[in-house]
Amino acid sequence: MKTFLRIKKLQMGQVLRGKLEELLNEEGGVGFVEIILLMVIVIAIAAIFREQLTAAVEAVFEQFTDFIG
Repeated sequence: MKTFLRIKKLQMGQVLRGKLEELLNEEGGVGFVEIILLMVIVIAIAAIFREQLTAAVEAVFEQFTDFIG
């Protein structure tokens, strides 16, 4: 029984090492260009809805100061 468990332990170690190597060698993910593009989109939306965002933030801070005292 101990031999069987040792063999299984070795097999699982090999599987985990293989999966770890796959994860480290994976080239997917979010790149620099995608991050810059998202930042440009967020800034454009903020510029378009500037007045509405300003009014919303002011309302939130007004409620917050009223709540505090």
